[in-house]
Amino acid sequence: MSTDPETSVPPSRTGARPQPRTAVANPDGIELAPYTIPQVPAIGWDPASSPRRRWIARALLGAVLAIQAALSLRLLAAAHPDEAAAMVAGRQQLAHLLHGTPVTTDLVDRIPGSPWLYPPLAGAAADANGIWGARLLSLGFGLLTTVLLFSLTRRLFNERVAICAIAVYAVLQSTVVVGFYAAPESLAVLLVALAAWATMFTARRHPALVLLAAPAAALACAVAYSAVFAIPALVVLALATAWPHRPIGPAALRALLLAAGTAVLLLPYGTLGKAAGFSPAHGHAPGSAGSILLGTVQWGGLFTVLAVAGTIAYARREQMNEHDAPDRDATPTSRAQRALLGTTLTATALLVPAAHLWTGTSGALFRHLGYGMLLAAPLAGVGLTRLVGAHFRHPQLGILVWVAVLALGMEQSALRYQNGPDSGRLLTVLRVHATPDGRYLTEVDGLAEYYLGSVSRPEQWVSARAGTDYRDAAGAQHHGDDGSVAAIRDGWFTMVVLDSTAPGPTDRALSAALDTSGHYRLIAQFTSPTGDSGTYKVYLRH
Repeated sequence: MSTDPETSVPPSRTGARPQPRTAVANPDGIELAPYTIPQVPAIGWDPASSPRRRWIARALLGAVLAIQAALSLRLLAAAHPDEAAAMVAGRQQLAHLLHGTPVTTDLVDRIPGSPWLYPPLAGAAADANGIWGARLLSLGFGLLTTVLLFSLTRRLFNERVAICAIAVYAVLQSTVVVGFYAAPESLAVLLVALAAWATMFTARRHPALVLLAAPAAALACAVAYSAVFAIPALVVLALATAWPHRPIGPAALRALLLAAGTAVLLLPYGTLGKAAGFSPAHGHAPGSAGSILLGTVQWGGLFTVLAVAGTIAYARREQMNEHDAPDRDATPTSRAQRALLGTTLTATALLVPAAHLWTGTSGALFRHLGYGMLLAAPLAGVGLTRLVGAHFRHPQLGILVWVAVLALGMEQSALRYQNGPDSGRLLTVLRVHATPDGRYLTEVDGLAEYYLGSVSRPEQWVSARAGTDYRDAAGAQHHGDDGSVAAIRDGWFTMVVLDSTAPGPTDRALSAALDTSGHYRLIAQFTSPTGDSGTYKVYLRH
């Protein structure tokens, strides 16, 4: 038996690598015609299967959305003070817009964003179906965010990376909780996703079209001041997505146009100057550096490691199994371009905890992490696909990582709703002692105003975090914490409710005033069953 030496075919017009042609001999000595060994693609699909691939991707998207909704809907608990504050303020803002009714509650100062944007939506949803209505509104925002993330990642890479990205994003603690939490961040994250999608959608078009993303970016910052964390990433994303398709000059022009357009829209409102809306002065609990770092690692550590690994792997090598599909006009990218894109998307996941470390606040960290997780999710998808390998070489590794992220997200989201003192028992005590003519000072903003509407009015409840305007018997006028202390000293309030997670200086001043005034006695105290959260104390005037 003999064989001829291998021969080669000339290179194809597309520049593909020449394939060897091998002559095959049979046992009878009759030589068959030579055949060509086809090249195995780096990705596991055929251009002809594009419609089928899209339908499979959409089916998987639907499955991920169902999982996300199920994880959020299982979180059943009474309203958190922040949720109650948003609904009470929203109802009054809505009544003012529709009927001109005066806004009497001071909870509008507790909203970490414009009181005229998200709160009226939450108020309308609460009027329709109570706390469930407001939370279902947030769930709708969360599911739309996941859909936009899928589309964004598919445009950046392909369907496989998009499915991996939303699979890990949808089960994160921040995604699950904010998706069923009546707070402005649920809408703000959706608007950030819309701005990122619009930035990517216009990457190959005229640079001026990037201004289509500016309204969504500006509106996100107005809805929740914390959304300003995402603006730098969106601006650099405008450059990173256009650079592979056009010279660096026009690509940089896109970034400048987006930054200028967003700033111009925000200047009349002054949102950029209100970016400290998550500081202790705006009602979010202070936290130590250790607690902030621990929360960041617990809630997003594994996800961030996956995104960083995806960034490094993508910067080193592009042509694996997440580049553009064969039926697209793929544009080669340099290592610098890939590094810029990956670093831009991943950096926000590190920027958010850094900002909280700078301000020393931890109360809303679990909500603010959502901005970084959203933008880093495409690179987390890359990291997961690289871990699995081409042609699903190591699917068990991807399943292991996803199950770990899922287990963490389920446990942490459940603890988020269980942590904290028993608000149900607190409301029982307040309902017994509330009267139509009483005056109440509370650090637990929103709960009493929302749940005790039948026995009190919102204006009877004064937020200790906003302070009190009080004139004492001598005619001296007091404001802020000084006003609250003076009113307690004179026994002006009927009841005082303290929360140990409130801003430290205010809580210490009120506690000292209650201990020395002689007008109040402690009638109830409720501590978190897990021992790692705050304590409610209720003081009643003699």
